Amino acid sequence: MVVSSRRNVLKLIGAASLLPYAAPVLAQQNGVANLRVAMQDLRSELDPLHNRSTALVSFRVLESLYDKLFAIDYQNGGQLKPMLAEAIDTADSLVFKVRLRQGVKFHNGDELTAEDVAFTFGPERMLQKDAPGYWVGQITFPTLAEVKAVDRYAVEFKTKTPDPVFAKRLTSYGGGIVCKAAFLKAGNFDQWAKSPVAAGPYRFVESVENSHIKLEAHQNYWGGRPPLESIEFRMVREPAARVAGLRAGDFDLITTIAPDQFDAITADTRLDIVGGDTMSFRTVQYDSLTNPLLADPRMRRALNLGIDREGMVKSLWKGRISIPRSHQNTAYGALYNADRPIPAYDPSRARQLMKEAGYKGEKIIFKTVGDYYTAELAETQIMAAMWNAIGLNVEIQRKENWSQVQDDMPRWINNSSDGTYYPDPAASFVSRWGSASGFQKGGYWKNERFNELEKTLVGALDPAERRRAYQEMLDIFDEIDPPGTVLHSLAEFFGKRADFKWSPTATGLLDFRPGTIAS
Repeated sequence: MVVSSRRNVLKLIGAASLLPYAAPVLAQQNGVANLRVAMQDLRSELDPLHNRSTALVSFRVLESLYDKLFAIDYQNGGQLKPMLAEAIDTADSLVFKVRLRQGVKFHNGDELTAEDVAFTFGPERMLQKDAPGYWVGQITFPTLAEVKAVDRYAVEFKTKTPDPVFAKRLTSYGGGIVCKAAFLKAGNFDQWAKSPVAAGPYRFVESVENSHIKLEAHQNYWGGRPPLESIEFRMVREPAARVAGLRAGDFDLITTIAPDQFDAITADTRLDIVGGDTMSFRTVQYDSLTNPLLADPRMRRALNLGIDREGMVKSLWKGRISIPRSHQNTAYGALYNADRPIPAYDPSRARQLMKEAGYKGEKIIFKTVGDYYTAELAETQIMAAMWNAIGLNVEIQRKENWSQVQDDMPRWINNSSDGTYYPDPAASFVSRWGSASGFQKGGYWKNERFNELEKTLVGALDPAERRRAYQEMLDIFDEIDPPGTVLHSLAEFFGKRADFKWSPTATGLLDFRPGTIAS
């Protein structure tokens, strides 16, 4: 969507008829007032701009703590809908004027005003290079140049260059609004992140590293009374332990369920499974800069061609998930290329590329934590077996944590995912693989042409021009100089109590706002 005028924007996001949430539904009607959620990992830093919070497990918790200016309405074509703001207006895609909802209360009782919004995105927290949230903020808001309060309930954003998706960026991670006064009272950014004050439906109560995070209902929530009295997120690393806890009644909801666990859940009439494909991508990353063996793009192309994605999805996932046509999603609209093929499986061509690259059987390390992604260890073992079958000497090394995966040099190959939190390639393709991404900044890979095309993708106002740039970037990603590859959609399955009438969002997040839990 190109935000081009006040008329167009108001037409898209409407007025009272598009208020995002319906009347509250009490959790007691579902037998769940105090929700217990078991997850594979937790991060005790709860500011969306903290570098430890840029993970799906964090986003799932942060969704209950923070509200953003706008949200994406996936039930109505992926359009903007008002949240903490009522409207956004731009004439040139350079200056964006936002009108705020009045009477919104933070968790500490303070009223949310334009000063809080300007501070959230401003130099002290995000825009200056020495700001604590600068580097994470640059991933989602690379074009933002300035933000200021115009009056108590109006904010003006200015971008460095025209940004066709700026309004959508406000719906993504990093866009959660913080209380300025509470932030400034905190001793430092880390202390603030462990006890934040925001305006979401639930407020922070307690966090214990590697154990749990507790939230409770924000009684003055602008959208109505939250349907749950409290939420407790518990860290349970082993998938089997999460399933056992659900069956024993220790948990009401568990995340990241693998297909081989479905039967154990559905056999119990008190339980069921929700979820499936999301808009996000399950990927692997290659380190081509600190690793001479993978510096040759022919080796990385061979790795890509050596993966039988269809076989993996049919056997491991029982055909329940899809394989995208490269790093694309149909929700991207005019930018989507339905004629682009899914990634090929061609062992013969892979062997030829290995020969051309002069590969002599040297060891290639595949690092994994094993239990972060759904079926991660099984997929790692399947891919290693496929690669070994074509003559690549791939060895799996299981690590205790992500620091060991990412910090030990050389890094070789590791599992990853690319979260898509608004429907545009700028949301995940650019943020995960682009010039400002942790992948490139961390020294995994760099391609000058890719980065030049990125400027057009994120800055051009003409959809056709954006599409041409995006498709050429995909050519580089898939064939010319692959930094990694897409395996399949990032499937997310959740086990839950059958009387808890709830489903995850299209992005795989956990939304427990009013109207999300049926009676």
